[in-house]
Amino acid sequence: MSPRWRVALHPAPEVGRIDTSLRYTDILFGFVIRELFLRLQNWPELNAAVQWHLIVGTTLVLGSWIGYRRSLNRSSYEVKFFNLPLARFIVDQCMLVLYFRIAVLTEVDGSNLPAASALATGTTRLVVYVFVLYVAWDLLGIWMAKAQMTVADGTKKQRYPAVKDSHITNDKQPAEWVGFWISAVVLVLLFFLWLIIGCFNSNLVFYILILLLLGYRWAKEIRTSCRSLQPT
Repeated sequence: MSPRWRVALHPAPEVGRIDTSLRYTDILFGFVIRELFLRLQNWPELNAAVQWHLIVGTTLVLGSWIGYRRSLNRSSYEVKFFNLPLARFIVDQCMLVLYFRIAVLTEVDGSNLPAASALATGTTRLVVYVFVLYVAWDLLGIWMAKAQMTVADGTKKQRYPAVKDSHITNDKQPAEWVGFWISAVVLVLLFFLWLIIGCFNSNLVFYILILLLLGYRWAKEIRTSCRSLQPT
């Protein structure tokens, strides 16, 4: 492959200077949180199923926002056409579309409330889709950690080495397999819940969803804290 085509298909990695993708994603998180809070303000008029649905949505969205800001595995590299940071950025935006969909499953004023069973099924399905994207995001991070490129002398080096103090180092990024398996295990549990959802009371489905989401964030936080304590 000629150097020009190589650059066109795989632009040179650069460290992000102003973190545009992070700020843009924060703004979209704000839109989703606004939709949830507009519905939460009508709490007394809502039935139990809708209340639990909003608790699930709030747990998912706030947990995701905190996890996104805390993630040591979030790329520090500039988003370009076309590179792996762009792929992860697209996955992030797809997650936000699903968060928004979860937030607007019910009306703002509490009218036209869906049946409890339909709401539980719809919420569970969307949460499963979210975790499919979580797994995809983790896999893209592993791909980035392992990706290599050929330099002028014909040798290979890491395409996305570790970044420290906003500078590219010669160190290899760790492949975040633990984070991947945490996401994958919870995805399997959620998918199983979706398959047998008819066996449970709707409120019990929401309880299980909340416990799985909290357990997932707890496991991810432990992993992030352990990584931050590792010597560099």
